[in-house]
Amino acid sequence: PLLIYIHGGGFVGGDKRSIGPDIIRRCHEARVSVASLHYRVVTTHPFPAPQQDVARAVQFLRSRADEWNLDATRFAAFGGSAGAGLSMWLGFHDDLADPDSADPVARQSTRLKAVGSIGGQSTYDPNVIKAWVGGRAHEHPSIYKCYGIASIDEITNPKLQPLYDEVSAIQHLTADDPPVFMLYSEPDAPLPANARPGQGIHHAVFGDKLGAELDRLGIENVYLHTSDRSRGNVQQDMIEALLQWLTR
Repeated sequence: PLLIYIHGGGFVGGDKRSIGPDIIRRCHEARVSVASLHYRVVTTHPFPAPQQDVARAVQFLRSRADEWNLDATRFAAFGGSAGAGLSMWLGFHDDLADPDSADPVARQSTRLKAVGSIGGQSTYDPNVIKAWVGGRAHEHPSIYKCYGIASIDEITNPKLQPLYDEVSAIQHLTADDPPVFMLYSEPDAPLPANARPGQGIHHAVFGDKLGAELDRLGIENVYLHTSDRSRGNVQQDMIEALLQWLTR
């Protein structure tokens, strides 16, 4: 089996080398391989370039399954922040394989067996973020680069809605999607009146809303908040859950 790490960084930075060595060691103990991905950032390539890149990376890894001793039927992905959003997008999106393509990589599946999300945004629609989180979370600086807009007033442009829907993981949920482990640390509470732009972009409401949809569709999921100190190392809990889902 293969566990794929997708780094965060607000879609403007980050590095695939940020995966923790303890995670790699634990996966290898469980006889699970590990991959870590780079993707184009929105400072040069706006949405949906990052989504397209991680999908292509999954297809590339599957195309090397025999050579690299991977079980192509057992791929999972996880990450934090932007990496979480991309992992969920991969997990929920319809298969992007093109069986008729002349490109052998493009013929490969993009589907996953499990997903892990650390502070992940289940939607990237700034209008929905405004409604769910409140304050000025929807004014996160990355929003401008993600959608190529110059003013926050432009987010209501109806021409952007198809792109909002395409890059938002929750818009792609169907009952056949894989199990999800959600981990949040921001308070599950209203933002302060003086919240700054972007504050709340990892708010637990993203997990609350997603969890409700997962439950409605009967998709297995786990939600943990770091405030629950009785759980100990909750990130370790997530990795253990992903390993179980991958190897069962």
